[in-house]
Amino acid sequence: MSAIELSSHLAALLAKVGLGDEIRDIKPLVNGGNNKTWFVEAGSGRYVAKQYFRHAEDSRDRLNAEFEFTRYAFSLVPNRVPTPIVADRTAGLAIFGFLPGNVFREGEIGIQEVSAAATFFKAINGPERMEQAKHLPDASESCFSIVAHLSLVRGRIERLRKTVTEASDAQAFIDSLWAGWQILERDVLARAEAYGINPNADLSLEQRCVSPSDFGFHNALRDENGMVRFLDFEYAGWDDPAKMVGDFFAQLAVPAPGEYFNDFIQIALSGFPDSSSLFKRAQLLRPVYQIKWCCIALNVLLPVNLARRKFANPSLDERALKQSQLAKAATLFQSTRDLNYGLH
Repeated sequence: MSAIELSSHLAALLAKVGLGDEIRDIKPLVNGGNNKTWFVEAGSGRYVAKQYFRHAEDSRDRLNAEFEFTRYAFSLVPNRVPTPIVADRTAGLAIFGFLPGNVFREGEIGIQEVSAAATFFKAINGPERMEQAKHLPDASESCFSIVAHLSLVRGRIERLRKTVTEASDAQAFIDSLWAGWQILERDVLARAEAYGINPNADLSLEQRCVSPSDFGFHNALRDENGMVRFLDFEYAGWDDPAKMVGDFFAQLAVPAPGEYFNDFIQIALSGFPDSSSLFKRAQLLRPVYQIKWCCIALNVLLPVNLARRKFANPSLDERALKQSQLAKAATLFQSTRDLNYGLH
């Protein structure tokens, strides 16, 4: 889509919801790893337009997941998420209100920020979610049993092992990851039994959450008044709260300090029935999601994931990216060992 076509299309979408006016300016924003985004200034206001990645091997409806989740969250905490304006599912485009603010950097996350994230999660997971959010899809890679969580991560490692077959630093690391995973998988199943958790049983509907997914400070802004706001919900939907917690503390871009793990779960999960069982579940699965994020760091070794990165950033330095992601994965795996999860 050319710049002229994009401008015309966005103007038509805004007109469709009564915000029609000439587009005064469109500027590409720093793209994430998945989609293309633009800052849009029109007579009716400032917006962000987003074009979603599509691929035959990636069936996730990112637009629908993000737009519908944002509508739901906006109805509960309108000052914490972008305003959902309009979506064109045929073109794979959505428009949101522009959120001003500053991105977070590593080292800027303290208890105040972690508490803000936990409070946001709690606000969108009150009892009303059972009715108001029933139309939302399951989150990307949602899991509701311990066995399903383990199968998810095992599958990620196996895909990497099948793809990276030539001798290299990446292959050597994947081999060590696989060896460590086999130890951890047995340990998690044994500890689940000790906790009284049936690893094959699905979590009850009442204990499932509406998850922002890919939730963390890499997808957050701080406004001029210090308020923390959240965005980028293309993986959102129904999920296990323990998975949300595991992802939150394992994501690599702007890490949440592990020292606040217990503070976070005490706030975020306290509104669920039998919350003490969810605390144990989150602790049990924490190392599982650290291993998962080692795999996510190595997604650039998989063709479809690399294609998504190139869609968002055509000038991508593929070699440098792969080296950087391998280093991140190695650091995270070492931290998992350092926490003494039985991987020594």
